[in-house]
Amino acid sequence: MVLVAKFLKIVIMDNFPSGITQLMPDSFLHPESDWNSGLNVSGQNSSHHGSLNKSYLKRYRMELEFNPKDKVFVPELPKNYAWQEWTWKVQEMHAEVIFESFHKELDCKIFGSFHTSGGCSMLMREICLRAEFVPEATWLIKAPEGPCGSIQAILQKGKTLAIQNVGVTPKHRKKGLGKALLLKLISSLESYNLNKITLEVSAQNMAAIQLYRNLGFRKTKLIYKEILSFFIPS
Repeated sequence: MVLVAKFLKIVIMDNFPSGITQLMPDSFLHPESDWNSGLNVSGQNSSHHGSLNKSYLKRYRMELEFNPKDKVFVPELPKNYAWQEWTWKVQEMHAEVIFESFHKELDCKIFGSFHTSGGCSMLMREICLRAEFVPEATWLIKAPEGPCGSIQAILQKGKTLAIQNVGVTPKHRKKGLGKALLLKLISSLESYNLNKITLEVSAQNMAAIQLYRNLGFRKTKLIYKEILSFFIPS
């Protein structure tokens, strides 16, 4: 068994020199969990096989074929909710929504920015300062007590738009706001010469995956992201 494990590690490192954040078979996942712990067979750390001593979270990349000529129906928001287009004045509101949406969720295992409001502020600032930032595809939803939904996107090569975060704060979920954010983004891209919209989602987030499927997204790639070293899985 030890010899087989060593052989598998050699095969993995030869085929995935950048580590197992590349594609890996599902058999490397613990059957009861979406995180995987790879322990060196010898029980000692090795710089060459260091990535095999870490834990990984299973995620999917999903894609939607986009035609700017297609008409998109954006549903009405619930009563007393309102859209807010992008301006620099609402940058911190987006950061606030990102923090409230993700700091207690599975994504915190792999994205350190989500752990603090300051980290989310820095993340939002980095997104909107990028040359590829798309302000027309960046929307905020406001409730009477404050912002509660956010979506942002950037351009990528190959006529592709990459959605960065789709966040709805816990108190305002199950009201169709996530779907509304996605459709609002898609409807705002008529002037862009795009043919694809992409996003990533944790495999455990079945509700989000189903929403994306209902809107036409399909899984195109399996990804393993390293769990942060300071996060201790329960």
